[in-house]
Amino acid sequence: MRVLINGLPLFAERLALQLKKYDSNSSYIFLDTYNSKWAQLKFFLLLPFSDCVISMNGVSDRSGSLDLVVKWKKKLVLQWMGTDALLAMERFANKTIDRKYMDYGHNFVDSEWLMDELKSIQLEPEYLHFKSVEASPNGHSYEKITVVSYVAENRQEFYGMTRIAEIARKFPEIEFHLYGLNSSETPTTKNVIFHGWVKAEVFIEVLRKTPVFLRLTDHDGFSVSVIEALGCGCEVIMSLPFELTHLARNSEEVMEQMNKIIEKVKARGMKPNIEMIEIVKLRYNRETLAKNYIEKLKQIVSK
Repeated sequence: MRVLINGLPLFAERLALQLKKYDSNSSYIFLDTYNSKWAQLKFFLLLPFSDCVISMNGVSDRSGSLDLVVKWKKKLVLQWMGTDALLAMERFANKTIDRKYMDYGHNFVDSEWLMDELKSIQLEPEYLHFKSVEASPNGHSYEKITVVSYVAENRQEFYGMTRIAEIARKFPEIEFHLYGLNSSETPTTKNVIFHGWVKAEVFIEVLRKTPVFLRLTDHDGFSVSVIEALGCGCEVIMSLPFELTHLARNSEEVMEQMNKIIEKVKARGMKPNIEMIEIVKLRYNRETLAKNYIEKLKQIVSK
């Protein structure tokens, strides 16, 4: 089986490497057709000899690459990620949506809210998870209650910077450590500390020492940082519904959840959430998810 994978480079390349590791009899080729003319040419040359194409985002407008997939009757998987769903809903509302690829291919999501959003544009997607983590427990007690969040430098409001600043003001005794940005467009109190961009392994080490993680985005795909935090034993407050996290859709609810979590962490002796770490180990195991994905692709190709 030969599979071409394009779309969001970070996730597309990661998926290609993951599938190769557990299926040496097949070929998984990442091609950055968004940013490379050479990749576009390779896609054109390899497509006739390929069995399936995975697009690491849903496509609701025109795509030259996917036009060829449809024309040559190749199998197509659209793995919806987040912003692509927002665009599709907007185009659906404006009646400018191009449904060619989503109606032709197989549509997969990895969160409840993306499932609901795609159903709102008259699709019937399936769950197909691929984002895995290595659970990384901290065997020691936390020194104190601290909070960590990731906020993109150029999308601060989208990532909930205003809400984070507001919560930090309500809890002046707690340090809020923010990664991904060096300063805030929103005024903050002295207990908000900026660390900028750090390597993934550094961020994981921070999570292992932190009891609370915030993910307060306006919208989201299924965030790897959330399952990384859960895999480190953090309590996660999230603005979208996910069964393993604490739901908080506004600042008032974040306040309520913060107070509950502080008591919860103290009640277990300032220890990480060991039960959650075990859940993450089982549910987001790299080998299991990769083999499930491979099996699904083989089913699609064989039809």
